[in-house]
Amino acid sequence: MDTPAVRRQPESRQDTASEPVSAREIIALLFDTSHRMCLHSDRLLGASIGLSEARARLLVTVGDREPARMGRLASDLGVSARSVTGMVDALEREGLITREPDPDDRRATLLRLTADSRDRMHRLHEAQNRLAEELLAPLRSEDRADLHRVLNLLRSTAERPGPE
Repeated sequence: MDTPAVRRQPESRQDTASEPVSAREIIALLFDTSHRMCLHSDRLLGASIGLSEARARLLVTVGDREPARMGRLASDLGVSARSVTGMVDALEREGLITREPDPDDRRATLLRLTADSRDRMHRLHEAQNRLAEELLAPLRSEDRADLHRVLNLLRSTAERPGPE
């Protein structure tokens, strides 16, 4: 049996109205589509702001959580604390991030974006909006609303604790 981790192009069904589509096929298609969209987004992320994808993703994460605790970034990004420290050091040298002590925890460090990185994030968001419009161009307004509703429902289901 194939697992979602195996990257295999799901079979395309043109006649979905005549026979039911299995839950497994839908999830495989969702994973494949998500993976392809992430690849587009990751390429755009680095290219639009002149940073590696990893450093760009760190900046985006800091911007989303600002001020961001350095210790939490590793788990948020799915990388080691050592990797985060190296990326933060490099971004700080480039003038894209600042560190400051956490007033609530003397052991913790908070990260903030600089004016330059905020400008880069603005350019990135503009590029992301263009990419999103391009990817969703085939959908009518009603289709977008339906997709948004269904994806929110699936996310809510996925966020529930599963059986132990």
